[in-house]
Amino acid sequence: MTFSSLRFAVLPLLLVCLTPQFGSAQTAVWSLERAIAHAQDNNLQVRQGKLGLAGNDIDVDEAKAAFLPNLNGNASHGYNWGQTIDPFTNQFATSRIRSNSLGIGSGITLFGGMANHLRLDQAEERRVAAEFDLQSTQNDVALQVASAFLSVMFAEDALEIASLNVLTTETQVTRIRAFVDAGAAPEADLLDLQAQLASDQSTEVSAQGDVALAKLQLAQTMRLSPEDTDNLRINRPNLDNIGNIPPLPALDKVLDAALTSFPEVKAGESRIRQQEISMDLAKTVGMPRVSASWSYGSGFSGAAQEPLGDPTLEVFTIGITETTLEPVLSSALTYNDYRTRPFSDQIASNVNQSLFFSFSVPIFNGWSVRNGVRRSEIGVEQAQLQLEQTQQGLQQSVERAHRDARNATETLAAAERSEASAKLAFDNAALRFEQGASTQVDYTQARNRYDSARLTALRSKYDLIFRIAILDFYSGRGLRFTL
Repeated sequence: MTFSSLRFAVLPLLLVCLTPQFGSAQTAVWSLERAIAHAQDNNLQVRQGKLGLAGNDIDVDEAKAAFLPNLNGNASHGYNWGQTIDPFTNQFATSRIRSNSLGIGSGITLFGGMANHLRLDQAEERRVAAEFDLQSTQNDVALQVASAFLSVMFAEDALEIASLNVLTTETQVTRIRAFVDAGAAPEADLLDLQAQLASDQSTEVSAQGDVALAKLQLAQTMRLSPEDTDNLRINRPNLDNIGNIPPLPALDKVLDAALTSFPEVKAGESRIRQQEISMDLAKTVGMPRVSASWSYGSGFSGAAQEPLGDPTLEVFTIGITETTLEPVLSSALTYNDYRTRPFSDQIASNVNQSLFFSFSVPIFNGWSVRNGVRRSEIGVEQAQLQLEQTQQGLQQSVERAHRDARNATETLAAAERSEASAKLAFDNAALRFEQGASTQVDYTQARNRYDSARLTALRSKYDLIFRIAILDFYSGRGLRFTL
C-alpha cells in the first residue's frame, strides 16, 4: 500500500484498525515523536528496507571492485597411466606417473566500453532509490502511528464525557430520590433516571473498552508487547489553540513542496536514471574490448629422475671405419641407481610465466546489441510513465487533502455552534427539570442531543487536527499535532 492511498483510507475515520504486530517494549509515557521513532525502528517492513539498503551498499562496493584486476591461485595433484608424454620431462612414460602443478593467474579488462563505470553509476542509483523507498515506508509507519495516537486521544476524551455523564445522572438520581421520598415528585421520574443512569454506565463501560482497544492498536503499531498495553500512556500534545486555526497553506505551495521533496517522487526520478544507464550499458556490448592476463606456475613430475652414487665410465663400439675397418669407440658415464628429483628442486626449475593481451570486436551477434538498446529505451519510457503516475496520484492526494482540510474547518465551526446551542438547551432543560417545570423525558432528550453534539464536535476537532497534520506533512514540515 502506498503512502498516498494509506492516508486517505484512514481519513474518514480516525479510529482505524491496524495490522497487529507484536514485539518487545517498555512501559512509558509516549510522545508522538517518540512513538513514531520507536515504531519505525521496530517495524518489519522498515527493517527489511534497511537490509535491502545494506545489500545495495554491497552492490556499490562490488561495482567499485570490478575496476581491480582479479588474482587466482591453482594447484593440482594427479596420476597418469599408460603411454603419455610427461609435461615436464617431455619424454614418453608408460608407468604410473605422479604429477603436481602450482600457479597463480591474474586478468584485467583494460577497456570494455566504459561498462564498469556505468555499472557503478547504476549501483549507486539503485542505492539512492532504495533509500527513498525506505523513507516512504517510514512515512507510512509514521502515519499509522499518528492515526492510532489520535484514536487514543479521541477515545480518552469520549470516556471523559461518558464518565461526567454518569456523575451528572447520579447527582440527579440522588436529588429526585429525595423528592420522591418527600412526596414532591412521582416515582416514575426516579425510575426513568435510574434507567438513564444504567444506560450512561453502559456507555462508560463501552468507552473504557474503546480506550483499551485504541491503546492496543497503538501498541501493536509501535510493536510493543501485549502485556504493556494496559499500562500504555501517551503524552497528549497541547491542543488549546483549536479555536485559533491559522489560515491553511496555499495549495500551489503544498503541491510544489510535495512534488519536489516526497521520497516516492525522488525514487521515481532515480529509477529513470537507472534505465538510462541500462541503455548506455546495452550499447557497450557492441564496443571493442581489450584485456590482459598473466600467469606464473611450476610443477612436479614423478618421471623426472636424477642419478645416485659415483658414475662409471663405459666404453663401447659405435661402428667401424670404412677403409681400415677399425672400431669406432665412444664412452658414457653410467649410474647404477636413480631417484625421482626432489619436489623443491623441480618446483624451482620448472617455473613458467605467460603474459597475453587480447582484443575482441563484436561484428554480428544476432542483433543482440540492437535489441538490448531497444528494450532499454522501453524501460526508460516505462520509468517515466511510472513517475508521471506517481506525481499524478500525489497531486490528486494533495488536492483532496487541501479540500478536506477546508471542509473540516467549516465542519468544526458548525459542530461547535451546534454544541453551544445544544448546551444552552440542555442547561435550560436541566433547570426546568429541577424546578419541576418539565418531565424527565424532556431532560433526557436534551441531554442526549447535547451528548451527540459534544461527540460530533470532538470527532470534528480530531478530524481537523489530522487533516492539518497531513497538509503539514505534504509541505515537508513533518508529522505533528500543532495548530
